[in-house]
Amino acid sequence: MNKRAISDPEGIRQAQTLPAAWYSSPYHHERELKTVWSVQWVCIGDSLDMPLAGEWRAITVGRAPVLLVRDLEGELRAFLNVCRHRASPLCEPGASDSGVALSCPYHAWLYRLDGSLARAQGVGQPEGFDVADYSLKPVGLATWRRWVFVHPDVAAAQPDFGPLGAAINEFSLEAMDVALAEQDERAFNWKVLVENYSENYHTPFVHPEIDNSASHDYPMVSDGLVLYAWDRPVNPSDDAGRAMAQLLPGEPGWDVVARAATGQPYDRGSYLTVFPNLMLNVFPDAALAMWVEPLTVNRTVVHRRLYTRAGGNPAAVAANIAAHRLVHQQDIDICQRVQRSHDAGIDANGVLATVEERGVFWLHELLRTALAIPD
Repeated sequence: MNKRAISDPEGIRQAQTLPAAWYSSPYHHERELKTVWSVQWVCIGDSLDMPLAGEWRAITVGRAPVLLVRDLEGELRAFLNVCRHRASPLCEPGASDSGVALSCPYHAWLYRLDGSLARAQGVGQPEGFDVADYSLKPVGLATWRRWVFVHPDVAAAQPDFGPLGAAINEFSLEAMDVALAEQDERAFNWKVLVENYSENYHTPFVHPEIDNSASHDYPMVSDGLVLYAWDRPVNPSDDAGRAMAQLLPGEPGWDVVARAATGQPYDRGSYLTVFPNLMLNVFPDAALAMWVEPLTVNRTVVHRRLYTRAGGNPAAVAANIAAHRLVHQQDIDICQRVQRSHDAGIDANGVLATVEERGVFWLHELLRTALAIPD
C-alpha cells in the first residue's frame, strides 16, 4: 500500500543540535522565561486538578506568580498572586486555602473571590483612592479539551491549536478515568524531555519493549504550535490502519482511528507536542498527558496523568500503567544522562536526523523564533 509522502521541513538538512548553554546557562534560562514562558499559553494541568468552589491555589508559570481561584458559583479565575497594596503574595507558591474571601497576610487587604477589593483596612484617606480601582490583576485562562492553560496577558487571544489539535476531537478524552496521577522533580532542563518526546529515533534503543519499527513507521507533521506524530502501519489490515497509512491527521476519515480496537498498550497511537510544555499520547482506549514546569535551568517538575476508558478491563488498565511506568523511567534515565553532558558545557555539534527528528527541529525553530523577539 502506498503511504502518504511527507516532505522535509525547510532547513532540516542543515540543522544542528543546540549548544550546551541553552540547557545549562542561567542567563539563557532567564531569556526563555521572558520570551517563551511569559508570552505563550502554558498548560498548568487537568481540569480535575483545579481548585473546587471556594478554594484557591498559588502556582508559578515561568516567572509569573499566579493565583487560581474558583468562586462559590463554580467559575474558575486566574489572577496575579500579588496584592495591589505593597505586592505581597496572597498565598505561597504550592500552597492552597479556602474561604469566602482572600486576605493579604501583610496588611489584611481583603479580596472577594472574583478578584475585586472588598476592604483596604487601615488605609486612611489617600487622595483619589477607590477600592474599585484596586482589583487583583487577571491573567488569561483557557481550557482545551480537559487541560487548563494560562497566559500572563489577560488580553491574549484564546489559544488555537489548529487542525492538528482538532484531529483528536473524536477521541473521548474527557470521559476517561484518571488511572495514574504523579509529579516528580527531575534533573534536566525542560527542553530535554520535550525533545525526547518529540522524536521516535530513540525508541528501539531506549524502549525495546514497545518498539514496533518492523511493522510501523512514525511520520510527523506540524502546524503552528502543534506537532503530531503517529504509529503508521506498514501493512494495515482494517479501516483504522488504512486511515493512518493513507491520511494525515484530521483529514476526512481520520475519525475512524478514535473508534479502533486495540490489543495492547501503545496501540493505534497518536502523539502530540503542544508548544511549549504539553505532551499527549492519545489512543482509542487510553491517553497520557505530561506537562513540564521549569524550576531552574536544570531542574524540572514533570506532571503526568494516565487516563483509561471508563469501565475498562482491570487487567488492561494495569497493563497500561505498567507500560507507562517503564517507558517513563527509561526516558527519565536517558534525559538525566544527557543533561550531565550539557551541565559539563560540552557542545555535541551534532546534526538532526532528517526524518526521525523533525519534531526536534520544529521545537528548535519555535524557540529560535521566540528568542529573536527583543525583550
